[in-house]
Amino acid sequence: MRLRILPLLLGAALLVGGEDPFEAPPELQTFARQHTIGQMGVSAKVSALLKAFFAPPEEGGLGIVYDNAYTRTPVEAWRDRKANCLSLTALYVAACRSIGLEARYGESLRVSRWRRVGTTVRYERHVVAVVPTGTIGQELVADFLPEVRRDSQLIASLEPKRVVALFHSNRAVELLAEGKPEEALHYAHHSIEVDPGLGVGWNILGVVQRAKDQDKEAEVSFRKALEVDPRDGAPCGNMENLMRAQGREEEARRFRERGLEIRKRDPFFNAFLAEEALADDQWSEAEKRIKQAIKLLPREPEFYLIQARVCLAQGQTKDAIKALEKARKWSLPEAQSRYDSKLALLRSLKPV
Repeated sequence: MRLRILPLLLGAALLVGGEDPFEAPPELQTFARQHTIGQMGVSAKVSALLKAFFAPPEEGGLGIVYDNAYTRTPVEAWRDRKANCLSLTALYVAACRSIGLEARYGESLRVSRWRRVGTTVRYERHVVAVVPTGTIGQELVADFLPEVRRDSQLIASLEPKRVVALFHSNRAVELLAEGKPEEALHYAHHSIEVDPGLGVGWNILGVVQRAKDQDKEAEVSFRKALEVDPRDGAPCGNMENLMRAQGREEEARRFRERGLEIRKRDPFFNAFLAEEALADDQWSEAEKRIKQAIKLLPREPEFYLIQARVCLAQGQTKDAIKALEKARKWSLPEAQSRYDSKLALLRSLKPV
């Protein structure tokens, strides 16, 4: 895997030094007040506010839609009515805070974050907003869904500076993909200035430096990425490629082995490989990979859904039913209905 890559950029403006990328739109507080007036309690307020984000403009809402074209600032998301998860979260957190609600950033760890786009494998982080309800141990999660949910996922807290650093890292990758390495370098440097402890920031800086033929600087950045986050396999892949390009084959081999060791312990990467194998009709490999993913994270419903697909591809209807039953068992109550129709269909078929 060459880098933790994020979406392509379409026409983002370059932020100048000292400019706050998460500055709230001036109209945001009025909007938030209008849509929460009369709502009693934190739960009612955050729910009404989130629904207003997705409600169509003719109903007084923002009508925001998901768009991974590039990582917008809250001002840009407000203007365009488009956002990815980071942009939406930044806008929603600002809206909550504008009316006195406590809100923080979090990263959802139980989502599939590996994607293939063409010949590139991407690793994407998923940022959400977390709002305490006032009851000890109870929090609400706002995501790219029109309803808030209880904190039933594994959510890691993110400091505001880390989210800002991720924003700059995103922009760096997006600009690099657009063929603007100088601007990408500006954002990559700014990311690690904001948060020197962000491994992904160092990794992306190294990728941009390599694109500019600054191999010595890139090696320093990749090594720093591994120093601050030894569990990240992406810099290992980048170091492997760099070492190989320089004829340093033994070092390349060591980084390859280290990267493989890291990734084999990532349940979502194993699930990604299972889907890749399934698409290529490599059923034995797909079965092995999804079993490893389930072994590492046995209560992830999406893994059992993939397992069911692997079973069906091999004509194993009974095993597919068992996998779907487990997927339903471990899914959230509101998501269980999605499996009922699938199970009904499979049970109507003759088991193999």
